[in-house]
Amino acid sequence: MNNLTEENQKNLANGKLILLYLLKNADCVLSGTQIQKLLYDFEGFNYYYYQHILSDLIEKNYILTYKEDEESLYQVTPEGAEVLTLTENMLPGITKYNLDLIIRDLLKDVKNEIVASAEYIPESDDNFITKCKITEGYKTLFEVNILCTSQNQAKKIAENWKSDSSKYYSDIIQLLENPSGLGDVH
Repeated sequence: MNNLTEENQKNLANGKLILLYLLKNADCVLSGTQIQKLLYDFEGFNYYYYQHILSDLIEKNYILTYKEDEESLYQVTPEGAEVLTLTENMLPGITKYNLDLIIRDLLKDVKNEIVASAEYIPESDDNFITKCKITEGYKTLFEVNILCTSQNQAKKIAENWKSDSSKYYSDIIQLLENPSGLGDVH
């Protein structure tokens, strides 16, 4: 029974190293969903195991977590990077190779994923702020906040932004580059 405990501890330590390695070498902030997607097929990782490892690494201040747009984001801390540097040789070469493949193949999409989002927030009974945004990875490329005088107007603007943001973004950039195209309105 003691061997089983030692083996579980070894697997847990290995899982922590794998997660630290992934976050450090991904070289960008990752969401919990993205991490799970990257580790989905990796040996021994399931949702509960991943959550246990993640919470332990956060508690030890090896991983930093914060929220942006209701999404939990994660990155390795300097302490976590130092621990990985000191213990990385404990990861088998084949494990590092497989992780490097995962990072290379799947993170191309994560880093370059462009997402348009919109939400509306009540300011008062008859005023709403509609936030329209375009992000690449987790970097905001464009954001505009629009004061709306009804919930219907706010909802319609949000829906339109989500359905055709690339057109609206292009039009806004064109208007900003060439304000004379606005006629007498400035």
